[in-house]
Amino acid sequence: MTRLRFSLAAVFLTLAGAAAAQEAGPSTGGELIGGVWDALGLRKKPTQEQDFVRESRPGQMDYVPLAPRPQDHRKTAAELEAAGTSLERAAAENRRRAARVKIPD
Repeated sequence: MTRLRFSLAAVFLTLAGAAAAQEAGPSTGGELIGGVWDALGLRKKPTQEQDFVRESRPGQMDYVPLAPRPQDHRKTAAELEAAGTSLERAAAENRRRAARVKIPD
């Protein structure tokens, strides 16, 4: 019986994919496929959350992002010039150090 269900699901998904490709919409067909899985009994319904979980969660989930972006910190031309100069100095120092390294024969 399960083999028949999986075979029917595979056939339907193949045909649904081809039919969805014909449509000119932003939908991915996820609702249609989910309905098929539900109809064939291949997907479990979500379990009801337990009381202690429901009671411990606040009504409104407020959180602080882990890495907040700076508001609008654009570097000035002088800061960019200083950064470029610093990078050029570091590159010159690295080239000077590399010139001292002896390559074995």
